[in-house]
Amino acid sequence: MTVDKFSQSIDTALYLDRWIAVVRERVIGVGLTREQAYRAAKNTRPKDKPLLLFVDEQGQLTRPPANIDAWLERHTLLTETIDILRHKQIEAYLVGGAVRDLLLGREDVIDFDFVVPGDGVTVARQVANALHAAFYPLDVERGTGRVVYTTAEDKTYLDFASFRGVDLTADLADRDFTINAIALSLANPPHLIDPLNGEADLEQRHIRATSADAFTHDPVRVLRAVRQAVEFDFTVTTETETMLCQAASQLPNVSPERQRDELMKLLSTSAPGDAIQMLHTYEILPHLLPEVESLATVTQSAPHYQDVFNHTVAVLNLWAAKTELPEQLVALADDVNAYLATELAGDVSVAQIMSMAILLHDTGKALTRTEEAVGEQIKIRFLGHARESAKLTRKVMKRLRFSSQATGFVTDVVMHHMRPLMLASGDKLSRRAVYRFFRDTGSSTPEAGVAVALHALIDHEATYPPGQGQAEGEQLLAVVHQLLIAYFERKDQVVDPPPLLTGRDLIDDFGLQEGRLIGLLLRNLKEAQAAGEVENREAAVAFIKADPNFAHQPPKDL
Repeated sequence: MTVDKFSQSIDTALYLDRWIAVVRERVIGVGLTREQAYRAAKNTRPKDKPLLLFVDEQGQLTRPPANIDAWLERHTLLTETIDILRHKQIEAYLVGGAVRDLLLGREDVIDFDFVVPGDGVTVARQVANALHAAFYPLDVERGTGRVVYTTAEDKTYLDFASFRGVDLTADLADRDFTINAIALSLANPPHLIDPLNGEADLEQRHIRATSADAFTHDPVRVLRAVRQAVEFDFTVTTETETMLCQAASQLPNVSPERQRDELMKLLSTSAPGDAIQMLHTYEILPHLLPEVESLATVTQSAPHYQDVFNHTVAVLNLWAAKTELPEQLVALADDVNAYLATELAGDVSVAQIMSMAILLHDTGKALTRTEEAVGEQIKIRFLGHARESAKLTRKVMKRLRFSSQATGFVTDVVMHHMRPLMLASGDKLSRRAVYRFFRDTGSSTPEAGVAVALHALIDHEATYPPGQGQAEGEQLLAVVHQLLIAYFERKDQVVDPPPLLTGRDLIDDFGLQEGRLIGLLLRNLKEAQAAGEVENREAAVAFIKADPNFAHQPPKDL
């Protein structure tokens, strides 16, 4: 199958008789075999899901026909599952994203969806028992059960559902898009079943609704259409665009949890900013995130060269595209990556939830914009916008039913996102300033300070026109470097020094009463430790006695 669109954008002469891995019309991996190209791509862009194509000796770019047997061999758990189903003589079909990815030549498959004529819950339980894997019912009324197969490296999900309708054809017709309405019969030998010509739409790179009712049956599909168009670099057909726009107003009828989950998938694509731009273009955003939609008309002064909405789009895309830290921070890469991999409640990592912080970081600008005449120019200001953005962020996160941990973390990032820039514009960064930064950004768990610092770098890069702002960027990077060094290598000295005195010490040794004063004195002492002014218990005692708050507090029993 020839892929004309990529042939126009890629110099295939560089890759004759080679496999290439492509993301958004860019080659990110090359190899003599598809496996080599895939591994090279994952080393370069581990977060992306590349499309694997072959360049022949004439420079023609092709996607060889799917080799079902070879694909099954590369997914041993799937092969084992098929053997179990055949042994138990259970009629079953693989459907949805796994079949689509088989035909697209994609390797990253961790979710396998099956449909069966009978009860999917019963089949799931049987498969789980045979695999010695975990099982739980997803939707008993609709006959859907899930098998979770866990290894040291990852988890794989096998979902089994009853037919949506009387037979497989009805089931496929009830799905969202034709590219997801292709089934793989698990008979021996396996073969494709494609009643809606989904394979042709894969070849033409089209997102096409399966029916006129596809979006009204499930309005969350308007988000899924945008997400898959961006994820696969496909085009939404004109008819589907019309249906999608008409159904957008029904999105609030979908549960907040489903809106949230689809939004997070959308923000995890290789170009989340483009996806948000499409939501705006299709007039979906007002029904999902009116706080972000309101930014589309908010202009701002230099050094910004884009309005607030397009700035947000740019920051999102930059965050998704980053695969390496700046050279000055490379030595901290392992620590930073471990921090970003930290899991929060709700099965989301710090790296993933950062996209929500970026999306919402400037929402308060719509509420705080003012204009001021400075000479002959008009200066646009957004005084207090970080605080207003944080208020809106908390409301959005709660509305979409994010966990309290994720909500607190994202709100902290948004609340303090200007702090590194302010530190970079001041004098030499002191230990006290570093301590106060992490103190103020440490109300959530995990602490948000590192995320705030990383956000600042991306935000700055999107602020200036290309080729400008290098000097300011170097100043900011120097501050971020100091902050990260303090957090990862000097935490006990600068960020969170161990206490030299306790509240009990202040009560027993200084004769103080329990109350707010105890906490105030200990906080002041901790800051003095972080600043390097107090290094031992003797100095701590002297510091407490010299604290003006202590001097004006009568001891107990006097």
